[in-house]
Amino acid sequence: MSEISEPTNPQNAQPYQGIGAETERNSNLLEQALHQSIEYAPIGIVIFDCDMRYLAVSHKWLEDYNLTKDIIGHSHYEIFPDVPPEWKQIHQQCLAGAIAQREEDPYPRADGSVEWVSWSIRPWHLANDEIGGIMMFTQNITQRKQTEIALQHSEERYRYLSTATSEMIWTVPLDGVTTYENQAWNKFTGQTAAESQDWGWLDAIHPDDRPTTTQAWESAMKTRTIYQQEFRLRRHDGEYRYILTRGVPILAADGSVREWIGTCSDIHDRKQAEEELRESNILLNSILESTPDFIVVKDCQGRHVALNTNLANYIGRPIEEIIGKDDTEVLPLDAALAIMAKDREIMATGKPQSYEEEVVKDGIFSTFLTSKAPWRDAHGNILGIIATTRNISDVYAELRLRKQAEEDLQESNILLRSILESTPDLIVVKDDQGIYFTLNSGSANFLGRTVEEVIGKDDTEVFPPEVACEIMAKDRQIIETGIGITYEEELSNGKSGGTYLTSKAPWRDDQGNILGIIAITRNISDRKQAEIALAQAKEAAEAASYAKSEFLANMSHELRTPLNGILGYAQILQRSKHLNEEERSRIDVIYQCGSHLLTLINDILDLSKIEAQKVELMSSDFHFPAFLQGVAEMCRIRAELKGIQFSYQFASELPVGIRADEKRLRQVLINLLSNAIKFTDAGQVTFTISYAFEGKIRFEVRDSGIGIPPEKLQTIFQPFEQAGDRRRQIEGTGLGLAISQRIAELMDSTIHVQSEIGVGSIFWFDVDLPEAQEWVKTSQADDYGQIIGIKDRQPKILVVDDKWENRSVIHNLLSPIGFEVTEANDGEEGWQKITEFQPDLVITDLLMPKLDGFGLIHRIRQSEAFKHIIIIVSSASVFESDQHRSIEAGGNDFLPKPVQAIALFQKLRKYLDLEWLYEEQTSENQLIIDNAELVLPPQNEIETLYELVMKGNFKGIIKQAALISQIDQKYIPFTKQLHQLAQGFQDQEILALIHSHK
Repeated sequence: MSEISEPTNPQNAQPYQGIGAETERNSNLLEQALHQSIEYAPIGIVIFDCDMRYLAVSHKWLEDYNLTKDIIGHSHYEIFPDVPPEWKQIHQQCLAGAIAQREEDPYPRADGSVEWVSWSIRPWHLANDEIGGIMMFTQNITQRKQTEIALQHSEERYRYLSTATSEMIWTVPLDGVTTYENQAWNKFTGQTAAESQDWGWLDAIHPDDRPTTTQAWESAMKTRTIYQQEFRLRRHDGEYRYILTRGVPILAADGSVREWIGTCSDIHDRKQAEEELRESNILLNSILESTPDFIVVKDCQGRHVALNTNLANYIGRPIEEIIGKDDTEVLPLDAALAIMAKDREIMATGKPQSYEEEVVKDGIFSTFLTSKAPWRDAHGNILGIIATTRNISDVYAELRLRKQAEEDLQESNILLRSILESTPDLIVVKDDQGIYFTLNSGSANFLGRTVEEVIGKDDTEVFPPEVACEIMAKDRQIIETGIGITYEEELSNGKSGGTYLTSKAPWRDDQGNILGIIAITRNISDRKQAEIALAQAKEAAEAASYAKSEFLANMSHELRTPLNGILGYAQILQRSKHLNEEERSRIDVIYQCGSHLLTLINDILDLSKIEAQKVELMSSDFHFPAFLQGVAEMCRIRAELKGIQFSYQFASELPVGIRADEKRLRQVLINLLSNAIKFTDAGQVTFTISYAFEGKIRFEVRDSGIGIPPEKLQTIFQPFEQAGDRRRQIEGTGLGLAISQRIAELMDSTIHVQSEIGVGSIFWFDVDLPEAQEWVKTSQADDYGQIIGIKDRQPKILVVDDKWENRSVIHNLLSPIGFEVTEANDGEEGWQKITEFQPDLVITDLLMPKLDGFGLIHRIRQSEAFKHIIIIVSSASVFESDQHRSIEAGGNDFLPKPVQAIALFQKLRKYLDLEWLYEEQTSENQLIIDNAELVLPPQNEIETLYELVMKGNFKGIIKQAALISQIDQKYIPFTKQLHQLAQGFQDQEILALIHSHK
């Protein structure tokens, strides 16, 4: 309501007294000045007579109420017929002499808005002191009032925020001494209000962080810049937490710092807020240039006033060429006219618009979203338009992806719930207070309750006290350490029970905070019983396997010992000069038969190792091209017999000699090539050897066969898995590729395969094969012929072995060519002979009475006088552990029994640095058959011979050779050579003979 004062004293209210004493001219001037002062007053002024008719008004009044001077002489109630009764009452009170005024008065407008007005009404008097009417003074204070209200609201919000927020808000005066009590700080740190005053807040900061925090604070106060610092703050429980504090100086009107205000907050939230603030500032300061959108401002005539570089680049002109032009001057006419039509519509209606459009530029379709709005001045007048265009092609794609992700998430949730309920496991989720958050039906059923009965309870309400305490202790351990646990336990609910495996882990939110625990319990009673049975079966199998391996190893040793004598003396006799051709041929048969028997023994051991998964590689040096040629020729014959082409490609830069397990490498290659030939009915098989990468050698077998189905590619390397039709499967065991892959893995490689049905297959593997330089030298030397002596030397060799036949073999191999050999039948005698004989090299057995080979090696290596003697261990032991032990004990090398003369000579030449003397080459003992005279038998006979060779049936080959010789005398040269090769068990030579004369 208005404030109304008592009627004024007429003696003190005579605005026109004394005017009559002036001249009429002065009176008119004064009246004009009065009217002008009213008319141009900066506030609303109106003068009414006693009937409330307008006598004079100011321009401000007319402007505020949207009136004109035509109201002079009209009644106020005529102009404003809806004047409320309370206002009429105020008018009458003032006409009676009262004064009414109000500093702030809300005035509702017709449009629903509220204006705040400061007004005053007082009577004016005639010369006779009678009241002539009233004067009204008004001033629109809406803006000031809104500012005050906003400030009041802001202060209230600040007070509420500082009290209610979890953030620690602080204020300090210019000197930096804390005076403001912050409940959040005190609650967090445990400090009292008195403890945090002045500089006491520093006591809650980690001692290591106090110097940097103080320095940063003092620097900020000195430079009047923003204070920002990270430090560790001690919480009320004594734990230090990383806090980010940030303070800003509040400046007075003169630019000086009035006070500081700041916050202490979680570092992650603060960093995120700072990043958002930084991005917001960048956006506000450089929105035109930093946004990927196209932004343009045009005036009412459609001329470009401003635009960003992105739009200019899209148009294809510099900004300077576009400013001042309209769309018809920078865009194609059709596009320009469409854009200008929309611009005119927006300026005419004053309403913004947004629309999408498809644009094709340089053959690329793009979707753009354009938003246009009127460009207005401070008074709301439209000056033009502002347009923002965004390429939303990616947004559309993202929306599609998001929709798909939401659908996937929904399906995942459904699946997760289904799994939770369908699993036989017991699953529960508890919060950090041990309250059951959720569980599946299986858990509830085990507890003998419903899910609803368990949720909201803790373990003390579900289990007996002692069980509950044990469970809760484990849960607390997980929550405190953040580390899951797994344990077995015996559980029973009275109806069922057994051994259960429980896994518990922390339940975390997206930020990694622990919310509780998740527990999964599974009944493993059947598995435990199966594990016990499996362990028993494994123990029995291992015992049987060990017994088998021991038996085979012992049998091998027993067989190797006599073979050493047989093969040794066969080699000695082969070197004799007193044998005729027939006797030499018989000795060769003895040697070949013994070698074949030795190969069978080794194969039996290898089979045992494969079954026990104990296959180990035995590397040796061999001629690489000859090895590959032999493999290729062996498979070429079978391929050509089948009517398919066989291509062998060998890179010239590959090494001549390599070190590898020759037998295993041949086994893998023949298996891959045999499979390729077997599954190829037409076309060709290609065998390629080349360098791969990092010096590795690649073996590749490519065929144009039937191909392998995709679903079989992952299983063909498994035991007993075969591809192809039933006919082809019968041809093999299904073990070849599995064994080959195992051998490749032992070579630190993997067999890879690519295949396409009806096109063919490619198998390849890469192996690191070191070059054998020493073998190359030896192989070159052996080409000179048989060794008959040593140049300029007579090395001394000591042979230590408890078997005289073993000593005799080595003695008779070495003595004839110039070695001085002495013997000892055990380690003790060997040591005596070393001290007396002082040999250059010792060849010793391992298993001997009195002092075995290991003891002898140890004694030699401990001796200062003889520790440098070369020691070669020669044993029939098949245990690789014995071979490794002999090298680790101090042996220089290992020579397996039966001793091969070539291997023995190679090791002696290597360690004693010998130069051999060779017998001159003659052709007396060579098979004198001119290859040109050989005539190959019919194709069916060749196929029969090939099958016999592949089966290793040498007796069958000899028998077949006799039958072929009876067909026609022209085949006799061929059958004689075939007979001799079969007697020597030379399968590769037989295959080469068949192929070379095909």
